[in-house]
Amino acid sequence: MGVIGSEMLKKFRKHALIVILILSAIITPPDIISQIIVTFPILIMYEVGIYVAKRVEKKQKLED
Repeated sequence: MGVIGSEMLKKFRKHALIVILILSAIITPPDIISQIIVTFPILIMYEVGIYVAKRVEKKQKLED
């Protein structure tokens, strides 16, 4: 959709990690294992989002 590009996602990766950790701490019981179990899938989805955005940008560039 062109709203957020891969470069912007890369630039704010550190901020996203902090937000993900805070979100995980809020939605899990107060133990570190549950927080880690929730954090890693969300972080993996963020990284996959960067990869997908990069591929879409490359495909759009080739079509232009």
